[in-house]
Amino acid sequence: MARSDFNWVPIFHTFTEPEPSKTMEFPIEGNLNPLDDAFLLIQFSGVGSYAHKIFINNEPLPGWDLPVAPGGSGASQLWMDHIPDGYLKKGTNTIRIDRGAADDFTVHGVAIHWRE
Repeated sequence: MARSDFNWVPIFHTFTEPEPSKTMEFPIEGNLNPLDDAFLLIQFSGVGSYAHKIFINNEPLPGWDLPVAPGGSGASQLWMDHIPDGYLKKGTNTIRIDRGAADDFTVHGVAIHWRE
């Protein structure tokens, strides 16, 4: 029987022109289900552009990854994004977030979920 598993990655980084990128490692110790069941939940604030990108093991997630806050408010948000099949691997994985526009924003943390 398959079971779900996850890892919390505490990013706690403000993305600015001098510091536009952050890479963190996280482990996957169990087996990965070959089905397309992985996703992440990301907690962030201050996003004013759709140009920012999230990468898992150097592969960009498809589509836009961080939505602009309603009404351009810069409010804190929690967003779910799909991780395509084959992006995660057993052992050490990486998540990288890149600033792709002039707005400064903060990522508080990411929960990465998969199915064993």
